[in-house]
Amino acid sequence: MKITDQARDLLDQLLEDEQAECLRIFFAGYGCGEPDIGLMLGAPEADDELHQVNSIPVAIDKKIVHLTKNLTIEGKQTMEGPKFQMLGLPEKDC
Repeated sequence: MKITDQARDLLDQLLEDEQAECLRIFFAGYGCGEPDIGLMLGAPEADDELHQVNSIPVAIDKKIVHLTKNLTIEGKQTMEGPKFQMLGLPEKDC
């Protein structure tokens, strides 16, 4: 898993502003028969693996940790606020 430098800077500021412990990557249900991944700021849960990625504390739900191996999180600042994109997820057949 990778977090780009731009995403790191945005996440670092968000974690501070929201007083959150980490970026949490979690199982968000199924789409097209494949697991969906969600991102949120918060605290790790009991079933999470803890990682440090490009200086960002990350908690990953153990059920989907295998899906994050090739994951890259990119971020950019927009007029509406920070936007994040997850690249490298498995293709879905929909």
